[in-house]
Amino acid sequence: MGISFKNLFNDKASASPQKCSYGVIGMFKTSSHAPKASPGNSPAGIGVPQVVLDRDSPVYQHHLEDLMYHALKNDKFIIYYQPLYSIQDNNFTEAEALLRLQDESGHFVPPGEFIPIAEKNGMIMEISSMVLNKVAGYIRSMLSCGTDIDSISINLSAVDLTRPDLADHVLDIIRKNHISPNRIVLEITESTLIRNYRQAGDQIREMSNEGVQFALDDFGTGYSNIANVIDLPFDDVKIDKSLIWDSIENKKCNIVIRELTKAFKDIHLGVIAEGVETPEHDRFVRQCGCDRIQGFRYAKPMPSSRVYDYFGRTMA
Repeated sequence: MGISFKNLFNDKASASPQKCSYGVIGMFKTSSHAPKASPGNSPAGIGVPQVVLDRDSPVYQHHLEDLMYHALKNDKFIIYYQPLYSIQDNNFTEAEALLRLQDESGHFVPPGEFIPIAEKNGMIMEISSMVLNKVAGYIRSMLSCGTDIDSISINLSAVDLTRPDLADHVLDIIRKNHISPNRIVLEITESTLIRNYRQAGDQIREMSNEGVQFALDDFGTGYSNIANVIDLPFDDVKIDKSLIWDSIENKKCNIVIRELTKAFKDIHLGVIAEGVETPEHDRFVRQCGCDRIQGFRYAKPMPSSRVYDYFGRTMA
């Protein structure tokens, strides 16, 4: 039986900011603080619209298809990384990969705009392969430099999970980059599971048996089914920021998140709190017993060149 947490508490939950749940490997999530790319890095060879287009219009969607095609062909997709803070170890040894697509003016296009189009036209599978290969290569390069890193997470889309050879494909990329499978964490949202539960479950079990880790992402934003958490070999559950934020003022939400965290830990799942931005958020997730924290209070998404400064670093 599933539970809609947003309806369980009150109207505030539906008003809380939501993270985009589309797309491959954590990397397609939106951020209200997404940086502006430097003008000098703008994609070349694509006509710049001189008017503001309706984002639902076929013209704009076709324009985004062109941007994505150009980015794939010319290696122009950018991957940012957001470090995760370990409460117990007081350091950073994990991160989430976040995909960025920039337009002609150097601004990043919201993932919620381009990922659904990539899923619809089938381009998402090629994007997913590109991201996984880049992340695996990045892990290999950091390990070769002696960087203290445990893993990097990537989001899988619902379309990715329909690929019959997904497990073989993922494991092949990992082997070719000469890293251990447990260095990769694949994040899957509840909505993705609902759309492809049987096929997703088979894919998850096959890769998990080979050592790949899995996280249930954005827990609490959709029609939550605890049975999914128990039945599938997830290693972590990521509590969505909307629930973390609501728990500060909503007593019912506060109690439920505390009890859920305890239950997840009792069955040996790691619990990651998303969207931690304030001292109040920080205190709450620590009191709940969360294992790791992801949010602007500790680290914002950043270019790969800056992540080196975080891995292995302890907090004062």
